[in-house]
Amino acid sequence: MNLFGAVGTAIEKYGASVRIETDGDLTEGKAFVEPLRYRNRIYIGGQYRLAGMDRKEKYLYVGTVENALTEDRSVVEANGARYIVKRSELYYAGDVPVYIWAILQPCGEALEDEYEAD
Repeated sequence: MNLFGAVGTAIEKYGASVRIETDGDLTEGKAFVEPLRYRNRIYIGGQYRLAGMDRKEKYLYVGTVENALTEDRSVVEANGARYIVKRSELYYAGDVPVYIWAILQPCGEALEDEYEAD
């Protein structure tokens, strides 16, 4: 089995069911969605995170290349939660795309303390 087949098989076998909506188009598939681990309290984009101060948690998405994602337009629904795609890229082995990874952020109603003061 080649690398592409091994990764695709693992995602299909162990990944969670996901629904992806982009500009009204809906697709379904399998992917891994888990909290993004961070080092030294630095998140993607260089934002320093103080525990309990705000809602800036991010999640890592790893899925098959068939389910394309578009930054700031695709919404991923997995494990009863909805996430907006903040960044996505294809991972290649040679010239062959193997999987797509993305950084997700929970989406939903803004909390009162997330509004700017007048």
